[in-house]
Amino acid sequence: MRKVLCSIGAGPYGEILDVSGETFEIYARRHGYDLDVRRELIDPTRPASWNKIPLFLDLLTRYDLVVWVDADAAIVDPTDDIADALDDRDLMALVAHEYDGQIVPNCGVWVLRRDRAVRRILEKVWTHTEYLHHEWWENAALLVELGYRIEPRVEIVRRSRMRARVRFLDGSWNSIGVDPAANPRINHYPGRSREHRLERLTVDAKSAGVARDGASVAGEERIA
Repeated sequence: MRKVLCSIGAGPYGEILDVSGETFEIYARRHGYDLDVRRELIDPTRPASWNKIPLFLDLLTRYDLVVWVDADAAIVDPTDDIADALDDRDLMALVAHEYDGQIVPNCGVWVLRRDRAVRRILEKVWTHTEYLHHEWWENAALLVELGYRIEPRVEIVRRSRMRARVRFLDGSWNSIGVDPAANPRINHYPGRSREHRLERLTVDAKSAGVARDGASVAGEERIA
């Protein structure tokens, strides 16, 4: 299976990706992923977060599995391959956060399998220009396509064939401030200042380096 780990860090996110990207490199080497990190937007007419959609559509022509991690996130525990969390029927995977009495899927970490149904939903997400400048950008459009209503609160309002084939991952794969995981694999800092992100990601990158040095390699026992 051909796998790729991807992210985009354009403009002010370039310095952030310089730091978080170190953890992506560790993870990609460990689990046999190609790494596709972009420094320019594919479609600069749209907000940066939307640019993951055309990137996915391109990568899914060449890869069986695409894993996206936001530039303001760091893989702090590279021990496990996120692909192993998917069952055979799962076409996508992401974390759904619980806060403010809502359960909100978050595509800051997003796994996609190569499949016509995945391509169709990505193309539909792209058409939702009413969410072009929504605070959740393409995440809002994805929720609508998965059968959610996002206003006045996030809730499921209709059936969705794709939602039935989404694997909702353990929160450790996308640990955020409002819903932190006890033992995170990925720390994510959405909505925080650039200074906060750089400070925390720098700490995370150092932690990931320690994990790399102490992690098992090719069947060797993990060093205590």
